[in-house]
Amino acid sequence: MATIPSRDLELSLLKDAENRYGQGSVLPDPLASVPPLQMRCVGGIDEVGRGAIAGPLAVGIAVIDGTEGEPPAGLTDSKQLTPRRREAMFDELSAWPAAWAVGMASAEEIDKEGLTPALRLAAFRALEALGEQGFSPRLLLLDGSFDYLSAPTDLFADANADQSASAVSASSQAEIPREVTTVVKGDGKSVVIAAASVLAKVTRDRLMSDLSDPGYGWAKNKGYASAQHLQAIAQLGLDSSHRLSWHLQGVSSAAFARAWRIRREKRVQPPLVFSTQKG
Repeated sequence: MATIPSRDLELSLLKDAENRYGQGSVLPDPLASVPPLQMRCVGGIDEVGRGAIAGPLAVGIAVIDGTEGEPPAGLTDSKQLTPRRREAMFDELSAWPAAWAVGMASAEEIDKEGLTPALRLAAFRALEALGEQGFSPRLLLLDGSFDYLSAPTDLFADANADQSASAVSASSQAEIPREVTTVVKGDGKSVVIAAASVLAKVTRDRLMSDLSDPGYGWAKNKGYASAQHLQAIAQLGLDSSHRLSWHLQGVSSAAFARAWRIRREKRVQPPLVFSTQKG
């Protein structure tokens, strides 16, 4: 039986946000085309695709501000829902939060920056999209025990982060102070994290299903290392959508070299971000 997350933690944080930002919750933005930023809200964050061998990382953020009402019945950790149930829930769920966004980091960016900087990059893209919708959550609930959103504090992490500074610091979101609370198995405990989990999962699954596929079975395996996927790699070689820095066992150096060459020759795609569609 699926675990149904509660709203206790979010409601507590919403009271905190009200106390902190209730009087100054709306910040004017110098760009006329961008709405004022609402800080009196709480965001839940979850990622999808960390363990895949192909395709992007996806970081979903759902935002609640106390006006959203009850979540869709049966909302829980995306892994506890069948693909059919996730798809059936998606339209209702996407209309439930005050706002939501899913930011992506491509396989190329994962290979170039590393996994943790790529997670942070995808998260900042989602936060930037939320800012364009008028929401800037300062109190965030992050699934898991590792805070990849906040700036690294140790010297070695700082050095690695500097390599991806051009990607991350391009967004003003990197300069905004935020409080991140990590929640182990949060997608089964926090309803706003669960919402982010399902939104990110369905969004990434749809993207993988739509990829041009010479025979890897993206629509079925979603880029994960299924037996059929590994067999296809043995027969077809690697695609530029594979995470080439992961050096899969059994794949020849010639196959890696060819995949790197194909990637260099491909036109660079802009970062993918999916967000609330209202009206």
